[in-house]
Amino acid sequence: MFELPDSPELTQPVKVYFFDTDAGGVVHNVAYLRMIEAVRSDLAEHLGWQLGDMVSEKSDCPVVYRTEIDYLKPARLGDDLVIEAKLVKIERVRMTFEFRMLRRPEDEVLVKCRQVLVPMDLVSGRPRPMPPQWAEKWPELVGSR
Repeated sequence: MFELPDSPELTQPVKVYFFDTDAGGVVHNVAYLRMIEAVRSDLAEHLGWQLGDMVSEKSDCPVVYRTEIDYLKPARLGDDLVIEAKLVKIERVRMTFEFRMLRRPEDEVLVKCRQVLVPMDLVSGRPRPMPPQWAEKWPELVGSR
């Protein structure tokens, strides 16, 4: 059985490449979401939700229900960034993650993002309950609904 980490969070470095930017070397708004999705996927694996299993008929797939993002300052070509990701709330059929994107070495916050995801049964298209071991491991994150 998979052992959950002590804390439901992950920090990961990201480098800004040409394909992330416009002609002026500034990161496109959608590129921030791609970077966040990559880190969120790695966090999901860190929490026991293996990527390959998410598309199987016997597993759930977390689907983005809502995204809120604040673009505070632009990232630029060649920047070394770090994305901090953490699970902040668990409800019966949804979970909330928060992300902060910082520029190194100053740790200047560039982007803040909050996402709500719903575990879905991809065959039926119906929401599924959250993994019960999450609520047992992190009871302080359990909310209502």
